[in-house]
Amino acid sequence: MEFWTSGGGLAKSRMFPSNLPDGFESYISEAKVAEDFGFDAYGAAEHHFMYDGFCTIPLQVLASAAAVTSKIKLRTGAMLQPLYDPLEAAEYAATLDVISNGRALMGLGMGYRPYEFDGFGYEKKTRGARTAEAINIIQLATSREKFSYEGKNYHYEDAAIYPRPVQQPIPCWYLGGTSAIAARRAGRNGFPYWLANSSFERTEMMVAEYRKTGNEAGFTDDQLMVACQKDIAIGATVKEAEDQRQMILDNFYDEHILGYGYLVDDNGRHVYGATRDHPIYQRFVSSIFCGTLDMVVEELKRYEALGVHAVSIGGDKKLISEKIFPEFS
Repeated sequence: MEFWTSGGGLAKSRMFPSNLPDGFESYISEAKVAEDFGFDAYGAAEHHFMYDGFCTIPLQVLASAAAVTSKIKLRTGAMLQPLYDPLEAAEYAATLDVISNGRALMGLGMGYRPYEFDGFGYEKKTRGARTAEAINIIQLATSREKFSYEGKNYHYEDAAIYPRPVQQPIPCWYLGGTSAIAARRAGRNGFPYWLANSSFERTEMMVAEYRKTGNEAGFTDDQLMVACQKDIAIGATVKEAEDQRQMILDNFYDEHILGYGYLVDDNGRHVYGATRDHPIYQRFVSSIFCGTLDMVVEELKRYEALGVHAVSIGGDKKLISEKIFPEFS
């Protein structure tokens, strides 16, 4: 099982106030730290129009990370694909792949914040279908010298992109949250499926739905790869870990989870204005695993047994490298 991570500094934080130039410098240097500690991939996410300066162009900052690393894969997670023309995204990805000598990894999400779609003038309600088409187009564009595509949302005839990437095609993962609708969309298309943060029990349900739908569409389990975002809080005691989780909730997640429509019900509908006692919010809180080091290892072993290809985790990279990595083959 691979271990992916990301770096801080790409937005101002209430917990650790800083200026953005220092933040970008920190992010770039942390890429080298992640590589040295043995992580398999290093990532950057994307949001727009945020007062905290949240990263807006993940492929650009990953190109900076490429300059100080040589082995670690460089992943978007998530890049908001409906805000890009698929050929444009393919060109950007190919450029990063050339700069990094074949280390680009695309995590492509649908987005969920209405003001981002309004700000760029895109239709939000078609984002799922457009993301699915875009992944297919990026795969074609980065694997063929020339291609044509006829879809409901995108049409290309004898299209080609330059530069040609090192990886052909560039790996693309579908980031679809934790709803059954997203799991089925990924499975139906045979896309590698990257789940957002969720409890193991929820992950198990969505992986089963993904594989069932994928098998029915003619894909084998070997073709249906799964990655999971897994937030963890490690403490000397469970109480200490839970206190860490609460600090993260108070200073970051509560705003981003409650304020912008991140929460989704089982029918794929966004939940706005949820209170902290809302069951879907509580489901998110429980997705952040709290425990001692041994408990965290045991929890991650469950993901490995489930056949998960990669987990993306944050936290103390040195601690994770020295205490968790040795427990996994």
